[in-house]
Amino acid sequence: MRRVECGVGRGDSQSSVRSPQFWSAVVLVLTLMLVPFITLAEPAGNADTGQQIYQERCVLCHGAAGQGWDWNKKAMQPPMPVPNLVEVMPQRSDDYLRAVVRDGGEAVGLTLFMPAFGFNMSEQDLQDVVAYLRSLQRRAK
Repeated sequence: MRRVECGVGRGDSQSSVRSPQFWSAVVLVLTLMLVPFITLAEPAGNADTGQQIYQERCVLCHGAAGQGWDWNKKAMQPPMPVPNLVEVMPQRSDDYLRAVVRDGGEAVGLTLFMPAFGFNMSEQDLQDVVAYLRSLQRRAK
C-alpha cells in the first residue's frame, strides 16, 4: 500500500495535494459529512394542497379545523371518540401522522375506525396533509 503524505511544510506540497488519493479522501470525507443531511431531507409538504385533501377525506370526522367530532351538531355519536387533532399533534411526529393516514389507526395501535387512505395517496399527498395538520397546530397557538 502506497503512503500518501500531505506535504505540509515540505517542498513537495504541490504534488501531494494534486494526487488522486488526496482528492479521493477529500471527496469521501465531504460525502460522509453530508450524507446525514441528504438522507434526512424530505420533500416539503404543501399546506394548501393538504387542505384540499383534508377537506375531501378527513373533515367529516375530524372537523374543519381538526377539532374532532362536534358532539352538538351530530345526530349520532361515533363508536369511538374522534380526537381533537390540534391537541394530540404536538405529541406526534410527522412519520407517525403519515403512518396513521396511510395505514389507518390500527397500524399504530389506535382504533380500526380510522381508515387507511394510503391505497390512493402518494407520498407527496401524505406530506401535504401533514403540512396542513401542522398549519392547524400553528394557527391554534
